[in-house]
Amino acid sequence: MTDQATNLRPPVLELVEVSKRYPGPPAVDALRNVTLRIHPGELVAVGGPSGSGKSTLLNILGLLDTPTSGTHLLGGKATNGLRERDLTRLRASSIGFVFQSFHLVPYLNSVQNVTLPLVHQGRPRRERRDLAMAALASVGLAHRLHAKPTTLSGGEQQRVAIARAVVHQPVLLLCDEPTGNLDSSNTDTVMRLLRDLVGTDRAVVVVTHEARVEADADRVIRVVDGRAS
Repeated sequence: MTDQATNLRPPVLELVEVSKRYPGPPAVDALRNVTLRIHPGELVAVGGPSGSGKSTLLNILGLLDTPTSGTHLLGGKATNGLRERDLTRLRASSIGFVFQSFHLVPYLNSVQNVTLPLVHQGRPRRERRDLAMAALASVGLAHRLHAKPTTLSGGEQQRVAIARAVVHQPVLLLCDEPTGNLDSSNTDTVMRLLRDLVGTDRAVVVVTHEARVEADADRVIRVVDGRAS
């Protein structure tokens, strides 16, 4: 995707001069004056050395943490100052999360795991099941609907986690080292899925330390000493 095509559409998410300081002693400046835009249709990788601020950046992008200063905009609307219940509602409706360790509930099968975000939204049971089955089919797991996590391979577990993250149709999908526990074949499968999940109304952000993942992205944001470029 070209920058010109991307810039024709307003950003899904924008940070303007965002900093994050954790009080000490000593105080730690985890992010320093970060300004960036994430546009619909983009697969963006976030790279950088350990301790550079990548995780803090992802937490702020996903409204799991708040900036010390600066502005966070989701869909063009500033989120600064919102109450926790409003932030929770925004996360539930607009953002999906995928983690390195899958975080599947071990005693639930694939469909039940994928329906969890919809349960929290109060969707009817039949609608939850239909949406979960469609999400699992979209990641190639229509044949594993009733499998428990312990019977799934690592790659299959991550695909269930991805289905759970997108079942409510978020505009932003945030992935924290989603291929960190996978072999090269499953890494390629997951990255193809993430590429397929990028749409005209959705952006995908992947925090990674893997060069092969960065190579699959439309662009790479490099974080060093709390600064992003």
